[in-house]
Amino acid sequence: MKRKSDLLRENPLFHSLFESSRVGQIILDDQCRPVSVNRRMYEFFDLNPNQKTDMPFGQIFHCSSFGASCPACGIDRNDRCALMHAIKIIQKGGMIDNNTMQFSFCREGREEIKWFQLNGSSVTCRNRTYILLIFADITDLKQREKRLKELLSLDLATGTTNKYGLLKSIKRRVRADNEQQYSLCMIDFDNFKQLNDLYGHLFGDKVLEKFSDIAHRHIRKGDILGRYGGEEFVFIFNSIDEKQAFQILKRINTELTQHFSKTTKQPVTFSAGIVAVDGGCQAMSYKELLGRADQLLYEAKNLGRSRAMGQQEGGLL
Repeated sequence: MKRKSDLLRENPLFHSLFESSRVGQIILDDQCRPVSVNRRMYEFFDLNPNQKTDMPFGQIFHCSSFGASCPACGIDRNDRCALMHAIKIIQKGGMIDNNTMQFSFCREGREEIKWFQLNGSSVTCRNRTYILLIFADITDLKQREKRLKELLSLDLATGTTNKYGLLKSIKRRVRADNEQQYSLCMIDFDNFKQLNDLYGHLFGDKVLEKFSDIAHRHIRKGDILGRYGGEEFVFIFNSIDEKQAFQILKRINTELTQHFSKTTKQPVTFSAGIVAVDGGCQAMSYKELLGRADQLLYEAKNLGRSRAMGQQEGGLL
């Protein structure tokens, strides 16, 4: 087998282009073993460019799956390796349609992820077939894209999920085919217009911001808090029944009221409608779910402020 010294260094121009490329490049043999790796590829992973290449790809770049779900490169028990899938397509002379690849690797005992734009081609040289893979690191781009999506789904005034993101989450929750129970709670501030008229709209904004701050300290990871519109918000509490949801809302409402009790004559409170969903119950659409919560909220408002109404549970918050 001709190695790097034979395939590259006998052609100084090609060797120089290969090593100085601003994208990562790897040459594999017909057994998917690296024959040559350029400096840029090593830089992506903070590795020594002078290390040996006579090891499997996964071992060289500390692939998280190497030795676990993949006992060796090219042998993927779960058939989920994006790199090997791309290589097989290239070997057959095909083009990679979705050439964005996520690569998980271990660095100093912790797992990290990089994203690459992957291209490649099959090359025949002296009656042997090789595969040239080209890696463009797009990790920063992917991270900015993720952050932008997060910002697009946020209500900037309160730091909660906006209505678009909220409805998307509710639809996903409704479609989930499992037996897990959850509670959806729609809340609306009591006499909010009067607060704005008495103390100004800036004060109203402060109330919503403080509510968001308090609520985020009481909900758990995986729960959802979103702004439905104006001073209406929606909670989704996972694995919680109606009674438990009522108690969480009561704690949030109590803390909110106490915070503003010394600065306002009118109490700062909210009312709520609670719909508990059991995995064994007949499924509701997301519109039916929100409609039922809104109806219960309306009933709570009719009974007086600072109240919650559920299908079983109800009372003063």
